[in-house]
Amino acid sequence: MRYERKYRIENASLSEVEWVIRQNPACFQTAFPDRWINSIYLDDVAFNSLNENLAGISKRNKYRIRWYGDSLSAIKNPTLEIKIKNNFTNTKDFFKLPDFTLSEDFDCVQFLESHIPNLQQRLFPVSIIQYHRSYFISQNGKVRATIDRSLRYYLYKGRLLLRESPALDPGIILEIKYEKDYDDQMQYIFQMIPFRLTKNSKYVSSINAHYI
Repeated sequence: MRYERKYRIENASLSEVEWVIRQNPACFQTAFPDRWINSIYLDDVAFNSLNENLAGISKRNKYRIRWYGDSLSAIKNPTLEIKIKNNFTNTKDFFKLPDFTLSEDFDCVQFLESHIPNLQQRLFPVSIIQYHRSYFISQNGKVRATIDRSLRYYLYKGRLLLRESPALDPGIILEIKYEKDYDDQMQYIFQMIPFRLTKNSKYVSSINAHYI
């Protein structure tokens, strides 16, 4: 289990956010090359995942098919991720999936049921989210930071898929991630981050972007 502390930033540039991270006393350094992250967010027919998030239910699951790279059609090395949240900590289960092509003929529900037959509920695609991520790690290797920007939200409308233009989110999302047993040593890091901690769900944001 680990903590993920999130900051939604709308009043600073990407370079300013990066400067804050690199000047932090944790001595963050680049951990991995920048890359595009893509997810198909899944929910059940009653939208329980969405509703539990909005209600602030402390124990809940989030489901998504994730892959990397700038392609939203030829999907390589996808993974089903089940993000398990328990109060302020969370962990993930991973299930590898075969490559697929995201087209009008792709049946996401059947695809999941064929390759992960032991899923305890029937999941449907709701939205597709794409963003660009930078990765950082502290000098002692115990704390990770990510910066997400260029967020794009598509609604998964039946088989229309990506014909419509995405909703664009100008915000920048900074996340600080660390193991649960390191929480009492984090104050010196948080004191030097001049942004406000926020609740942020990209899944919820994708729905709000199209309906509110």
